[in-house]
Amino acid sequence: MPQHSPDYSKSAGPWVRIETFGFEHGVPRTVTGCLLVDLRGGGLNDPADRPELTDRDGKDPGVVQHVMASRMTFTRIEQIVGQAKALLDFNASKNFVLRVLVGDDTGRTKAVVVGDAVAEILTARGITTEVEHHHLGSTTT
Repeated sequence: MPQHSPDYSKSAGPWVRIETFGFEHGVPRTVTGCLLVDLRGGGLNDPADRPELTDRDGKDPGVVQHVMASRMTFTRIEQIVGQAKALLDFNASKNFVLRVLVGDDTGRTKAVVVGDAVAEILTARGITTEVEHHHLGSTTT
């Protein structure tokens, strides 16, 4: 008997909470039940490698374009979306809100771009999603 996915679009609250962060600041505190994504490696273009993007963050169109131009970006985003959907389907009967923690070195660039892209895709698929960028306003010391 095949299992059917619940209709996530009928929820009043979010099913997924995406939190971006910088590993240099520490992983956000979590009790249990989250998907941790580490973008410190993995073949995504790093805006820190381009002097004109150094002081910009993941909301800047130039940074977004640079990160999204990476060969592996769309593959990585689809992997995260697939993992999130699988965890949601498995835990939906428990009214489980899935936390997806997306981290890079500082939490200001790649994590923000990827976190926003994942949220956009999940929302487009009818899964209510919210995003919090923990270190978007932080500066590296």
